Amino acid sequence: MVVRREVRYNKHTDTAEQVVWRYKYMVAVVNQPREISRIRQRFIDQMVPVGDLRDIYDLQIPGTKGIHCAIFSFSSNKGIIENPEKIYDSDNFIKDRSLVERDDHDFDRWARTLVSIS
Repeated sequence: MVVRREVRYNKHTDTAEQVVWRYKYMVAVVNQPREISRIRQRFIDQMVPVGDLRDIYDLQIPGTKGIHCAIFSFSSNKGIIENPEKIYDSDNFIKDRSLVERDDHDFDRWARTLVSIS
């Protein structure tokens, strides 16, 4: 099975007056676990300071040689990813408005649709 390696992200803005973190990012990465860790660290390095860092979901994609779909979230006061090419230098760095908080079962369904498995 051929799976497209990619990074998808979405940002939610909290408009309340006194919030610690203005933006919440959700990130989905389809790649080898080692590369997922690198991409995650590059996000954190670029968006510092960050808070509320959470691993949300991880699926090893059947029929591949160790490709995973991992989803994580974090909060930041930076509303713009200034150098996305330093995070993932590919056309497969995509803003995806369908990547929103949901329960685990819905993440599983969303991730399986992303990588086209049933």
